[in-house]
Amino acid sequence: MKNLIESLKRPGYLGVFVSMLAGGLTTLSFAPWFWWPLGVLGCAVLAITLNDVNVKQAFWRGWSYGFGLFITGVSWVYISMAEHSNTAVWLSLLMTISFAAFIAFFYALFGYAYKRWVSSHALGNTLGFAAIWVLGEWFRTWFLTGFPWLFLGDAHLNSPLSGWAPVVGTLGITFMVALTGAVLAQAVQKRSEMHKGYWLVLLPWVLGPLLASIEWTQPTGRAIKVAAIQGNVPQDFKWKTEAIEPTLKDYSYATWAVADADLVVWPETAITLLLNDAQYVLDQLTKQAKADETNLITGIPYLHSPLKTVASPYHNSVIGVGLAEGIYHKQKLVPFGEYVPFAEYIRGVIDFFNLPMSSFSRGSSDQGPLKIKVDGQWYSVAPFICYEIVYPNLVAKLAAQSEILVTISNDAWFGRSIGPKQHMAMAQMRALETGRYLIRSTNTGITALVDPKGKILKALPTYEQGTLVGEAKLMTGNTPFMLLGYWPVVLFAFLLAAVINFRSRRQVPETLTAE
Repeated sequence: MKNLIESLKRPGYLGVFVSMLAGGLTTLSFAPWFWWPLGVLGCAVLAITLNDVNVKQAFWRGWSYGFGLFITGVSWVYISMAEHSNTAVWLSLLMTISFAAFIAFFYALFGYAYKRWVSSHALGNTLGFAAIWVLGEWFRTWFLTGFPWLFLGDAHLNSPLSGWAPVVGTLGITFMVALTGAVLAQAVQKRSEMHKGYWLVLLPWVLGPLLASIEWTQPTGRAIKVAAIQGNVPQDFKWKTEAIEPTLKDYSYATWAVADADLVVWPETAITLLLNDAQYVLDQLTKQAKADETNLITGIPYLHSPLKTVASPYHNSVIGVGLAEGIYHKQKLVPFGEYVPFAEYIRGVIDFFNLPMSSFSRGSSDQGPLKIKVDGQWYSVAPFICYEIVYPNLVAKLAAQSEILVTISNDAWFGRSIGPKQHMAMAQMRALETGRYLIRSTNTGITALVDPKGKILKALPTYEQGTLVGEAKLMTGNTPFMLLGYWPVVLFAFLLAAVINFRSRRQVPETLTAE
């Protein structure tokens, strides 16, 4: 065992391969498996492989970890290419591998930054490791519009650390997981030299269950009957002209069947007509919903007036119908799915870059919640469209203005892969961070109702047409995370890395003087 660890620490292909394996194993810490100890183990293994290598080698070992994580964790992008965009199998495989290889560079930057700035100091091997990891995940929330997928903290819905989610959010949990892994690596390598203070790394794991017992938010006293419609419209049929009428009939009939519901939610782009072309449909829906005293929220594409100058006149939107009011335009767009970077160069090259509705514009960042009316009282609903639910700060900001969360999606693009399950788990984490009930309506699944502790109360079977009916309490109050977001964690990580880097630089002249 000792010889193996020494081999991993030295330059060579073994360390690169094992780093990649550690990344692949980390995928098992997320949904649908939730084997969260493997996330800790993955960090520990990577910390060991980075121990005695130079900056360049650390860069590539970080990349290897990232490639192992993403080629296993986001391989579902292959399905959207091969099955839904008429892309050849060989090209879909090549593009999936290329995508994983590209986003793996986020972890290459982690390896470089860790080795270049903090690892030469004693605390750099533990606290510095965790700090740089958090800064890397934070960087991933906004660079090139962001890809906040497979954050270490999102794997801990059911671990002892879950109680920390309403306090420090998923990035705070990431710090605890990375720190635990780094300390474990130190224990394996230098057990006799372990500082007694390192055992404090267990404290968050002990305190987590205590924090989980705290009710950060409270019911307003109003419980509402909610319904989420799952249309199960085949992806290759959804956008065809002949699909419009039967799809609208199915959704309408399902809605009238739960006419006593206070809030009914349809999935993302359930109405495939543009908003300005769908007014006759919306008028009919509004008339019936008002007669039933129902609030209806649905996804619909939106077209700006020709007089408005925007990069693209389209928005992916959600609108309130019946008693509900307001419209919300999606802020966080999926690269290559809802907008195409460098579109003038690559559109037309393969069909994947010409998917339906792949030319959206971002919505404004100052949008407010939608409004619903229940027994004469107005309440606020925080709406999120598909990919947006994975952004912790975005959700926290709107949740602070609302009593309930609604997210709509169409995960049919990713088939029966692990992608929709990962997406669902991240939506659960947002409910836990904000202490709000969450309603999730999707085309093919997973359609679910989630409580403020992030637990699924009800869910529909995937790839079946159905209606989920349940009761959700409207909540008030703010969790600590809603008030501050992830900024305290990011600032702490930055200051910690800066202090460790400063102290490591001061050690050099002291060593030379001693000699």
